[in-house]
Amino acid sequence: MSVGRITMIEWTSDEAMQSAFKLYLSTQKEYFPNAQAVINVKTGPLSMMSLAIYESFEEAEKNLVGRQKFNDTVAIFVKDTFYYEGDLHYFFQDPNAEIVAEYTEKDRQFFEAERKAAMQKRAGEKHKD
Repeated sequence: MSVGRITMIEWTSDEAMQSAFKLYLSTQKEYFPNAQAVINVKTGPLSMMSLAIYESFEEAEKNLVGRQKFNDTVAIFVKDTFYYEGDLHYFFQDPNAEIVAEYTEKDRQFFEAERKAAMQKRAGEKHKD
């Protein structure tokens, strides 16, 4: 049975939330590669709820290492965070619905490419030393 993991995050500032979210977009496929679906909802000026769907509890567990890496990276910007998880009890998506989000897969790919280019540049600079 599919499993949902709901993460609640309260950020220290709007700038922190924006920076952390761009980092999330750039690392989502690396840190959470087996998430089948992700929905992030800004629930307040400095808070966010993330719902990730996984094929099974075992698949969800595989992402805990990546989740911890992400959390460690943004810890300085986080006021509070916790998560729930459980079996997916009901799922519906209207096949005719046009779902519009602030960020899309194109944005995720852009931030991922930007992060990889910066990492390659840093690696090249280290190699010169």
